[in-house]
Amino acid sequence: MRLVLTVILLGVAAFSASCANQTILNDGKEPETTPAESPTPKGYDADLRAAKTAGYLFIYVVRRKDGGKIDEPDRHLLSLHTGKAKRRAASEDGTAYTIAANEPLPEEDLNALHQRFLISMLKQEPTPANSAQNSAANDAK
Repeated sequence: MRLVLTVILLGVAAFSASCANQTILNDGKEPETTPAESPTPKGYDADLRAAKTAGYLFIYVVRRKDGGKIDEPDRHLLSLHTGKAKRRAASEDGTAYTIAANEPLPEEDLNALHQRFLISMLKQEPTPANSAQNSAANDAK
């Protein structure tokens, strides 16, 4: 009986050792990747369109004078001088920043920003429907 049990255990052990272990087979191989579509980065135009649709009266598009990406010190400077703005959005490619408000930015803040940035300003005429909707949305915040 012991002999039969020993033979069975040896058979099971031999069979287990001969089965392929997928982890060992894949060891050292690069995993297969499927090519993914890279989405086109959102430009500032989508943010500009959203600010117009929301009915903001003053919309500023800010870019660095050297054409570079807006980095952390730039964002700090922008937040420091656009405190009363209602909407700020960075384009996904990082080269533009859209700022929207219902009142113009103070002249001293614009002057401080002009030292580092190129600023384009769009002023919209208020429409009764958008103006009331925007005011209600801002009051709810």
